[in-house]
Formats: sequence, structure tokens, C-alpha cells
Amino acid sequence: MLEPVKSTFTPDILYIADGYFKKGERAPLHYHDTIEISIVLNGPSHYFINHQHYLVETGDIIILNPYTLHYEEETDGTSHHLHLGIDNFQFLGYEKNVIPVESPIIRSQHSNYFKQLIKRLLDEKKVAHLYQEMAIQLLTTDLLILILREIEKQQLPIHPMNQKEKDKTILANSIKYYLETHHSEDISLESLSSSMYISPTYMSKLFKQETGESPINYLIKVRMEKAKELLVQNQFSIKEIADLVGYQDAYHFSKLFKKYTSMSPSEYIKEPINKKIE
Repeated sequence: MLEPVKSTFTPDILYIADGYFKKGERAPLHYHDTIEISIVLNGPSHYFINHQHYLVETGDIIILNPYTLHYEEETDGTSHHLHLGIDNFQFLGYEKNVIPVESPIIRSQHSNYFKQLIKRLLDEKKVAHLYQEMAIQLLTTDLLILILREIEKQQLPIHPMNQKEKDKTILANSIKYYLETHHSEDISLESLSSSMYISPTYMSKLFKQETGESPINYLIKVRMEKAKELLVQNQFSIKEIADLVGYQDAYHFSKLFKKYTSMSPSEYIKEPINKKIE
């Protein structure tokens, strides 16, 4: 059972975004440093969360804990979402600002009261007036309570208590995935951190903690393994292979290859074990 820490369960509403997505539109890959709850008011729509695809329908609730990489994409018609940015709450035994569900998608058929709350919330934010901020705070807190009750009702599995460590592992795996799928591109620490929406310093520290090496060193290893595969195929020149794995300078590529494999690309091809079997 999720039990709130009473002294810290006073949610702050950072933003309420009432968004429409038209066919062909796609949001950039990003994350938030606090929690975001999205409610699909009209679907279907496609969410990509930590490199997993989810088809969401009208009524579904998406829980995006801090530093969860995600984007949404519309391929069919027009979808309508309500996005709530929430800060400053905590459950006993868990990190601050985390709703510890195993799956980010909650499938739910909402009650009339839930739907009325959303309508009142949307109406409240349309025009500025007296006590608007207080009204939005109360409505959103009420909505959050209903969502938490839905989680309890469905008895959804929850994360273990080391949620923060799991989030770091997910982020490190996302960086590895990006490097493995973009190894042929011109990648620097700055461009990589920009793609991950985090600072270069934080990214390097986190990645080294999780993997034992720097992001750039991991990238070089990925490139060298890919180069080995291409060399064995015996279909490309060394210059072409250098270009295919992200190096414009064939000499620089050859030096790196020798450093990581203890032999030059030419020597690697000549090794009997590496000769392509016709």
C-alpha cells in the first residue's frame, strides 16, 4: 500500500498543459526533473518511454517519473492530452516525487466524477480570476488522489525502494542505446548530453558509476566492434570503414583500432581466425 508522508504530501502544481497532437506530429525526446502525469482525453496515441512503445487509448493515464526519457507521436488522427507537472510529494519508503508503479501506463475507465474533475480543471485554467490558483491546487490534488486509488484498486506492481538507483540504470542504458544506434555519427560529449537533455558533467558521472567507463570510451569500443565486423566482410576499404563507424580521418581510426585491439586493421584482416569463409 502506498502511504503518503503527511508532512511532505502537499503537491505543488508546476504546470497544466492541455495539448493536441495532429497526425504526423511528434514531440522531441525529453525528460522532466519532476513527475509528469498525462491523461489521454482523446486517443489513440503512441508513447515511447525508455525506448519502449506503448499504444495508449482514451482514458489511459501515463505516469512519467523524474528523468524518464519519452516522447509522443501521432500516426492516426488528432489526440488530446492533459499534462500535469507535479512537485513536492512523497510516499513512505520511496524517493521524493515518485509514483512507484512498474508500468508507466494505467488502463482505466474513469468515473463520472473523474471526468467532471478534468472538465472543471480545464475550465478553471481558461480564464484568470480570483482564487484560481487555489482552485487548481484543490482540483489537481483531488485528481491525484483518484489516480492513486486506481493504482491501489488494480493492485499494480510497484518498484522496490531503490527507485532512484533504478532510474539511473535506465538513463545509463538509454545512453548506451543511443551510442550503439548512432555510432556512425559525429558525437561529442556535448552533443550526446544535449540529446539526453542532461548536463555533460552529470551524464559522465552517472554513466561511469553505472558502467565503469566514460561515454566516449564506450562509443569507441562500439565503433571498434563494428569495424571488426566490417573488416571481416572484406567488402570495404579501411578508409570506407573508418567513415562508416564515425571517423573521417582513416589514420586516426587506424591508431585507435590498434590501441584497442593490439593490431592494425590490415593485420586484423590477415589473422587466420578473422578471414571470411567463402
